[in-house]
Amino acid sequence: MTLSHHTKAYICSHVFDASRPVLLVSREDGDWSLMCGDGHDFDRDLPKVVGIGHLLERDPSLNDVVDLPAGFEAERPAVGEPWERRRIQQVPKNL
Repeated sequence: MTLSHHTKAYICSHVFDASRPVLLVSREDGDWSLMCGDGHDFDRDLPKVVGIGHLLERDPSLNDVVDLPAGFEAERPAVGEPWERRRIQQVPKNL
């Protein structure tokens, strides 16, 4: 899969300011989300939107998950460690 440099990606503030690496990549509903894997208060700290190419340039190891299909996520314990891929568990909407 080839992504445009400008493909929209949602990222957490820690990834945005480069204080933490991307350890969780999610394609819930097809959108790209790249997060540090830590907890966040998204009521106070909304995700940022960037072109995914900026993140691929910063961390070329993210190229290992650009083929991640919609409905899946990949996680790793640290940069340089292998990605573990899994289907995103859907929570029933009536809960």
